[in-house]
Amino acid sequence: MSIDRYYTQMDGKWVRTDMRWDDAGEYIVDDPRLNFETDFWVDISHGRNILTDERYYFHDLASALEFYLEGWRQRQYLNDDDNVVGLDQKGLYSRGRLIHGHSIHGDAPGHEGENLRQILGAFVRKMNQEGL
Repeated sequence: MSIDRYYTQMDGKWVRTDMRWDDAGEYIVDDPRLNFETDFWVDISHGRNILTDERYYFHDLASALEFYLEGWRQRQYLNDDDNVVGLDQKGLYSRGRLIHGHSIHGDAPGHEGENLRQILGAFVRKMNQEGL
């Protein structure tokens, strides 16, 4: 899977990072390589037959965590009967590392699919084996 849409917040609204304002105040498509990237993001993969994966950028970990836990619900898609379709999976990232959930786009090399609990669990097991 790959990320299809990238979002950031501007003036309290989610905007795609590949769009910008024109002089009339309308969004227009711009260079998709605009640099809105931050150290904190959440990837979501929509459920059912929705083949869209999205990444949401945040300025701090607290905002990313809030979105990861509950905020994503406002961004989920509706089916033809206006019922939410839910998510297939989601992942919380801090400084480029997956810290909880599942990878959609890929993790740092050598850390594929790891999350913070797995990393800390391995560390604790190693410390216990060494008697520390």
